[in-house]
Amino acid sequence: MFIALAEMRRAPGRFALLVGAVALLVLLLLFFQTVAGALTSGLTGAFEANRADVFVYSDRARLNPFASVVTADVADAVAGVDGVQDATPVGVSVFTASTDVGDTDIAMVGGDPDGPASPQDVEEGRRPEAPDEALFSGSSLDSAFAVGDTVQVGDRTLTVVGTSSDAALNVLPTFYVPLDTFTEAVRARAGAPIDVPVSWIGVTVEDGGDAAAVATAITDGVEGLEAVDRATATDAIPGVGQITRSFSILYLLLYIVVTIVTGVFFLILTVQKTEALVLLRAIGGSRGDVVKPVLLQAVAVVGLGSVLGVLATSGLLSVTRDVFGSTLSTGTTVTSVGAIVVLGLLASVGAVRRVLAIDPIDATTGGVA
Repeated sequence: MFIALAEMRRAPGRFALLVGAVALLVLLLLFFQTVAGALTSGLTGAFEANRADVFVYSDRARLNPFASVVTADVADAVAGVDGVQDATPVGVSVFTASTDVGDTDIAMVGGDPDGPASPQDVEEGRRPEAPDEALFSGSSLDSAFAVGDTVQVGDRTLTVVGTSSDAALNVLPTFYVPLDTFTEAVRARAGAPIDVPVSWIGVTVEDGGDAAAVATAITDGVEGLEAVDRATATDAIPGVGQITRSFSILYLLLYIVVTIVTGVFFLILTVQKTEALVLLRAIGGSRGDVVKPVLLQAVAVVGLGSVLGVLATSGLLSVTRDVFGSTLSTGTTVTSVGAIVVLGLLASVGAVRRVLAIDPIDATTGGVA
């Protein structure tokens, strides 16, 4: 340990450069993970946080909730399938709403406020009980609405009576309203008393029931429908798979760069001090005496770089809170930093192998075999 620290004190510049490089890579990794999490949550929150165990779409929609069109009376047929506890029609549409700060796009989800059409949890306030009342949920990328706030949708004024976390739809401010309110809003926008279809049927299964099995029973038992459990419905949302794959490639590249940069640095450093290591072995130093400094330096450099990267990411997210509204996840941070430290140790294998290959007899030939 003394040798490792002494060498780092003698050459602070080169070690500082590696610490800075690792910190930058950790910053990029954690920042991308946080942004990806915010985007994904904004897309999938309405499904992941929903009371429904099963989502029932038109079989022509290919599990796309925005392409699905079913009639509300289909809910009665779905409710008759074995294992179904409750089935409620759910309508979804995007409206332009007027607020105190100007016009904005909102997602309106209409359904039974006490059924499988709304979020499981209410963070503040209560669920809608009357027409034109709404439960609000937004993503970290949206402006938040509080209990008591109002928005104007056409000639209707929606009043927020409750809020729920992480239950946004399509990365938009989302208002959960009674189905009648949704239907009337769609008719007002159309300017005619049209029949308003719904997008899907939300289903809760009986206690102890298997959601996937009930979904299969609905698909087989009711013509023209395709039912899936919540996890499958979430994964099938358009854009989620593409975002996940794109960011996964970025994560992989950053992990590879960390490994290569750390490995090359310590390998070059080992080559440069080969003569000193040969001399250390010649005067009686064991292999452990020359390997431990390399490993300690790798842990110190990667560990310090990771800590600085975490602090930098936290600061950057604080500065950009109005844009992303996200904070670091403890679980994600610990997992990512742990992976980087492990990769840093693995990256030093090349240097360790070169150190282990040193033969004390090389001292008699000038330090190089």
